[in-house]
Amino acid sequence: MPATSTPDQLQPPPRDTIFYLSLDPQPPSPAAPTLILLHGLTSSHLEWSLVIPHLQPHYHLLLVDLPAHSRSSSLPPPYTIPSMADQVASIIQSHARNSQAHVVGMSMGGFVTLNLARRYPSLCLSAFVSGATPLEGITRWLARNNWVLYYGFWLSNLIITDGMYDWMCRVMDMKEHRELRRETVRNVKWEVIRDVYGSIVEEFTVEGMAEVGQVRCLSVAGGKQDQVEVTRRVGQVWKERGLTGRLGSRAFVVRGAVHAWDLQFPDVFAGGIRSWVERDELPVQFEVLE
Repeated sequence: MPATSTPDQLQPPPRDTIFYLSLDPQPPSPAAPTLILLHGLTSSHLEWSLVIPHLQPHYHLLLVDLPAHSRSSSLPPPYTIPSMADQVASIIQSHARNSQAHVVGMSMGGFVTLNLARRYPSLCLSAFVSGATPLEGITRWLARNNWVLYYGFWLSNLIITDGMYDWMCRVMDMKEHRELRRETVRNVKWEVIRDVYGSIVEEFTVEGMAEVGQVRCLSVAGGKQDQVEVTRRVGQVWKERGLTGRLGSRAFVVRGAVHAWDLQFPDVFAGGIRSWVERDELPVQFEVLE
């Protein structure tokens, strides 16, 4: 991963703050805005290593390990979505240029982004989330019975060998990332899965997505694994409540994408971020959900 951070930024953070990594644009550009990238559940800032080369020439990047993950593993509970958003808000206020950032979130990081946009709109220049729609059907049942998910994570870590991991990456057309895989195994913790899923069920409904009404938001679903129809309904709520006309908030699907498609099509993922930030036309892979 390219980096221009100073050594002190690589030290473990104080117990009450999350780890962050600051990457300046290359070549340097004082006018470049800040993007902060928020990873998914059990992941880490390493999740963005394939996306970064497509973004670093244009933006100041902030990468974090969210609470209880990797270099932020020593932070005490709670590990709810709102408490994670509070930590991210502190990083933006202290380290983003002009104390504002375009916020990008994958999965759990997407829910943190949406909570941040609702509660700290003055810090958010825009929001780009993937795989972060209110849970319905079987996914909502699993979130309410999150012990099932915990043992699912635990069992998959037990039985998936390196060879099986390589095969799964090939089947899903994802880039292998052994270092990230080691991080995800270490980051499976009951308290985190309980708090994260519990707060997602409590905090997010389709109608409630209208509360993100002061920040321009893009929600995208990976067509192969995410809740495409729920994402469509989120876009409809934004349109009906005037957020599409007033801010430009919209919902999209990338049909060939899996859930963690930042590791599958990192160039397209980064292209979507750039287009959204710059208010340009999105890549052709982004299909509007009306």
